[in-house]
Amino acid sequence: MSKKRRGLKQHSPEQQKQYEREARLQYGPGEVNESIGRWNSYSKAEQEAIKAEGNQIYVDLAESLEARLELNDERVRAILDRWQAHLRHFYEPSLDHLRGLGQLYNSHPDFIANFQNIHPELPAYLERVIDDYVDELETAELERMLAEDEALDRRRGRLSG
Repeated sequence: MSKKRRGLKQHSPEQQKQYEREARLQYGPGEVNESIGRWNSYSKAEQEAIKAEGNQIYVDLAESLEARLELNDERVRAILDRWQAHLRHFYEPSLDHLRGLGQLYNSHPDFIANFQNIHPELPAYLERVIDDYVDELETAELERMLAEDEALDRRRGRLSG
């Protein structure tokens, strides 16, 4: 790596409150309050470990960027699987949430600045690989649903035949 990565900057309590207000407007108070409740249920040691884990995920993605890896590389997909699992410390992310985060990472000035602290091109890279990742997850979900429909149709055919 060309330089030591500083990682994500910690938010001030005032910034955190502002982010919570914005999230309540976008996602509704119930979902945000549930997420805050989850976070507050962790011990300080658990919170620090979760923060370190999240930071490492973004550093690993920056290393993938430097190596010019895209989503078709299983290492990037594995990091994004870790990212999705990491988000479950806070809430159960839908595919829409995941895609929205990828877009937010490359459009919100605070996120852009924070991710550029790790690597100048990380925000755009995150948006691209997260969008591709969600496309893959959506395709897999559609294929699963079609397979279920086909199996149901076969069972119906045997019952009526």
